[in-house]
Amino acid sequence: MQQRPRSPHAPIRWLHQLGGVMAQVSRAERLHPRDDSLQARRLRQRMALAQRLLDPLPAPLQAAPWQERWLWAALRWGGVGLLLALWLRR
Repeated sequence: MQQRPRSPHAPIRWLHQLGGVMAQVSRAERLHPRDDSLQARRLRQRMALAQRLLDPLPAPLQAAPWQERWLWAALRWGGVGLLLALWLRR
């Protein structure tokens, strides 16, 4: 019996990755401030990196106001258009 060839692209499992991040946060919440072990230092470094990634973007990297308005209008009308198409399909 032949096996199917594997896809060249591995699927991204966002929920699994998010679960790992949430586990790190949970461990960081239970971390004592005076803990100076290697694991504690690495966990603090990971939390500092996550904070830098989640902070607001610098001004040059933020979207211009017209782009934001266009995006939200497209999402709003795209949602209504999708509902209308589903209703008409019935």
